[in-house]
Amino acid sequence: MSSPSRLIILLFAFAIMACEKNNENEAANNDLLIGSWVNPKQNDSIVTYERSEGLVDNEYGLSFNEDNIFIERKNAGWCGTPPISYADYDGTWTRNDSVIEITVGYWGGTADYTWKILSIDEAILKIIVLEQNYQLEDQQK
Repeated sequence: MSSPSRLIILLFAFAIMACEKNNENEAANNDLLIGSWVNPKQNDSIVTYERSEGLVDNEYGLSFNEDNIFIERKNAGWCGTPPISYADYDGTWTRNDSVIEITVGYWGGTADYTWKILSIDEAILKIIVLEQNYQLEDQQK
């Protein structure tokens, strides 16, 4: 094979490689936390959630959105005796490596959660709750 032919083949190969998506960079930018998580199961201090296409009506669940908006579907009132009414509470979240900080409303005020991600993949999120604080809103405003 002549030298110009090799050069053309080499340039063609580089052009093809340049057009391919870089899957490693794409995976690094894809945060698996984004999405809806339902069906929490607690085993000792570990809570396991299943990924869902969306929040399920009349069941607990949570959603992490790309714009750091957090939605928690939970009890709409203080009573946990069935039948339970559910409501969506808006909040915010930030992530620093494996630690998630969440601030979200609840029926009586505001809650702050600190969770540590133990593992996460396309189907399962496992966390441990490091801290939960509830601030009761002054009802006499």
